[in-house]
Amino acid sequence: MQKRVKFRGRNYIITPLDDGKLKVDEHIYSPSVVQETEKLYRVYFEDCQFNLELIDGKLFLEGEEIDIEIKPYLKSVDSRNGIQQVKDAIVKAPIPGKIIQILVNEKEFIEKDQLLLILESMKMKNRILSPLKGRVTQIYVEVEDNVGQNQKLIKIEAQN
Repeated sequence: MQKRVKFRGRNYIITPLDDGKLKVDEHIYSPSVVQETEKLYRVYFEDCQFNLELIDGKLFLEGEEIDIEIKPYLKSVDSRNGIQQVKDAIVKAPIPGKIIQILVNEKEFIEKDQLLLILESMKMKNRILSPLKGRVTQIYVEVEDNVGQNQKLIKIEAQN
């Protein structure tokens, strides 16, 4: 089964192969996966490694949510008027760490995929991006705060 993945603005086609290898676009890799916690996995490809997290049914790669599209793909639509409903979002910490920079302010209008804050974890700087276009209604953390996994960071009110 092929999966289309969007990460950092680029689309990839990922195909799991029968022998346990992964085909990413035209390249074949032999990944090894180590489960660190219930929801955090460390993945090794050749000479690189990265963290993959599953949180509330969403997949995060190095702290950045990745879009995975599996066919058939159906968007949730409000059946009353056929308009896609976008909900408000509470951005949560994908992993435990320390807030080292907050790049938005309350009441500020932001774009989808805009950088919200930097969360340092295991000496890595994880970029936390906005999952939707909207307005920041609440910031739950401050710079230098230590946060736990799934701790609330920022609340965003959806804009159409």
